[in-house]
Amino acid sequence: MDGLRLHYLDWGSSARQPLLLLHGFMAHACVWDEFARKVKDSYHVLALDQRGHGESQWSVEGAYTIDDHFADIAQMVEMLDLNDLILIGHSMGGRNALIYVSCLPRRVKKLILVDARPGDNPHAREALREHLCHLSMQASSRAMLVRAFRGLYPHLPPETCRHIAKFGYLRSANGNMIPKYDQKMVFLSESAGFTAEDLSSFMENVVCPTLIIRGEHSPFLSRQDAKRMCAAISQARLVEIGGSTHMPAQEKPRTFQKVVLDFLKEPL
Repeated sequence: MDGLRLHYLDWGSSARQPLLLLHGFMAHACVWDEFARKVKDSYHVLALDQRGHGESQWSVEGAYTIDDHFADIAQMVEMLDLNDLILIGHSMGGRNALIYVSCLPRRVKKLILVDARPGDNPHAREALREHLCHLSMQASSRAMLVRAFRGLYPHLPPETCRHIAKFGYLRSANGNMIPKYDQKMVFLSESAGFTAEDLSSFMENVVCPTLIIRGEHSPFLSRQDAKRMCAAISQARLVEIGGSTHMPAQEKPRTFQKVVLDFLKEPL
């Protein structure tokens, strides 16, 4: 979009209600694979590699603002003519989803925000700094990457860590594993002090039923901030998933699937 080639995964039949999945910062569409397999017989599941991530192109200009992501999502929804859309976003993807629904609500029926911080928070800033410091720009092996993921997220199953590493890294000419995301995004985050824009004014414009999911031990989204989001969004409610941190969909997949499907089955 906007001159960039974006890649997405397409699960299921276009005759079913569309469900668009947006991953978090430094991740990729394949982090949703397990969830997509579980729901693809009921929904038309689409998982986007957001710009600069996975198999999508990188921006030469370093255009990775929330406005750039909004434009990508808007163009994708229009091009694929997605109606009665269910939008699920994790972390950065949740913030992008929130902006989209706030500005262009007519195509969206339900919104799910997964551990997405609504604005700046010193604890979230420190968590992101630690995250970026913990994950090296290169690793000698996939096993080393798995150990790094487990160090950050001890609740992540080892097979999930291997899956994330398999699709999120590639082997360079010197034999090292390097990430499949544009490292300019990391430098931009560092230069901004790991801050995040305040989305309070956008939350007030979200009118569709909204589920806010928080990992019980999340360092990125505090319980106080999650409750503040519920108060700002007219039809929002909060569910915390126990035994998880910032990646509840992958740390506790069965619980996450049940929480999401129960919400989606509720009448409008």
